[in-house]
Amino acid sequence: MTGPAIDPKQLRVSDDERAHVLALLAKAARRGLLDPAEYGRRSEAASAALTRADLNTLLLDLPGLRVAGRTVEDAATLTAGPLRHTPGYSGAPAAARGAEVLELTGWGSRSFRGRWPVPPHIVIGGVGAGTRLDFSRATLTSTTVTVEFRSNIGGSAEFVLPHGGTVRLDGLSVRGGSVDNRIPPGPGGLLDLLLTGTKRGGSISIRHPR
Repeated sequence: MTGPAIDPKQLRVSDDERAHVLALLAKAARRGLLDPAEYGRRSEAASAALTRADLNTLLLDLPGLRVAGRTVEDAATLTAGPLRHTPGYSGAPAAARGAEVLELTGWGSRSFRGRWPVPPHIVIGGVGAGTRLDFSRATLTSTTVTVEFRSNIGGSAEFVLPHGGTVRLDGLSVRGGSVDNRIPPGPGGLLDLLLTGTKRGGSISIRHPR
């Protein structure tokens, strides 16, 4: 005896599926389909999604990005756009670029500098952890990099951008912490850093190389 069929849209989603949708939202933001504030709101909702229906509501009005009734992996494949070759962009094909999402969780400090490969989406979590991401000489796989603060409490986060890089804070919520942004407004195009999510306590600093 079998139970009633389950609507695929009511199936529970995994962290991998949430991460795929976050990557799709980042692509939509890069194409100008979402402004920074709306991108931040949808990213927070995607991180908290329980079912495919939850994820689907975030993508319904974005052309080609619907995921209900099929895997998020399929949707990601269908919406992959052409690579843009600009200064600092590696131009490596998708299969060679490594993981689309870098998750930094747990305790202790973590530092990335030099010619490290930067995915388009980075998640910063953990309690009391210090994070330093130096993009000044990094190998970029996208001209837009989204850094999402997820379950991140205390600690410091430092971002070093190359000259010509820009930062957007519209989708970021800081509760009980501080932000020191020393990046002047600019036209962008080399590296556009989008900070999203919620950081509770601690500090965030963004600057150019000294």
